Amino acid sequence: KALAGPFGKKLQAAKRPMIIVGSGVTDHADAKAFYETVGAFVEKNAANFTTSEWDGYNVLQREASRAGAFEVGFTTPSTEVAQTKPKFVWLLGADEFNEADIPQDAFVVYQGHHGDRGAQIADVILPGAAYTEKAGTYINTEGRVQTTRAATSLPGASRTDWKILRAASEFLGVSLPYDDLAAVRDRMMEISPALAAYDIVEPVALRQLSKVQLVDQNKGSKATGEPLRKVIDNFYFTDVISRSSPTMARCSASKATGDPRTNFMAPGMEEDKPMGQVAYGV
Repeated sequence: KALAGPFGKKLQAAKRPMIIVGSGVTDHADAKAFYETVGAFVEKNAANFTTSEWDGYNVLQREASRAGAFEVGFTTPSTEVAQTKPKFVWLLGADEFNEADIPQDAFVVYQGHHGDRGAQIADVILPGAAYTEKAGTYINTEGRVQTTRAATSLPGASRTDWKILRAASEFLGVSLPYDDLAAVRDRMMEISPALAAYDIVEPVALRQLSKVQLVDQNKGSKATGEPLRKVIDNFYFTDVISRSSPTMARCSASKATGDPRTNFMAPGMEEDKPMGQVAYGV
């Protein structure tokens, strides 16, 4: 209704209109209807929305690693694969998932840090490195590639993540063809040359693909009318590092009690200690 009314007309008349769709829309029951409606509007006004100098339709990813995963093709390859019941699950830094999606009889390997939700259900834990403990290549939400260096040493038995995968491949008899960071980055560049174009935003190569994804794949979708909701219940516990942080736990406690003084109280929110702090990581 908004796009068909006065608001939509103002957006049509704008020199540089922009629509940003939160990734939470994808999780909504009416996702297909949303994408069809927005896609049809963008296509109708393509002269303003999609030009050589302006991309007026954008999706804001919720997870920090999502843009990079898409760039290397880390997606479900087919519907058949998606419907296959796994016997073996390797959680690569995965802590935001529905436990019901992992079969009870599956053998689970968790590779990550801070021992969060993935580690709690794992049969084997392979301690990896946090972003501060390793050299890495990252793609931010606008598609800009950035590289980092380790700021601190690895704790305990932790290992850099690519080395864990390299060791596992050798153990399984299918050794990956790289032995150092330079070789890893060479392989990344083979997959996507953009991964070596640091601090440069690559232009969209297939604009018409957006039309196919947004409109053609979702034609005829009917909306249920279910209202949109916030996808993040607790801003202070949105990732594994935050959930392990005493500071974030105090902030969460302050939000839960509605009293900012909770930030300075000791752990243990109990009936006889209403100013206490909520349990870490909850």
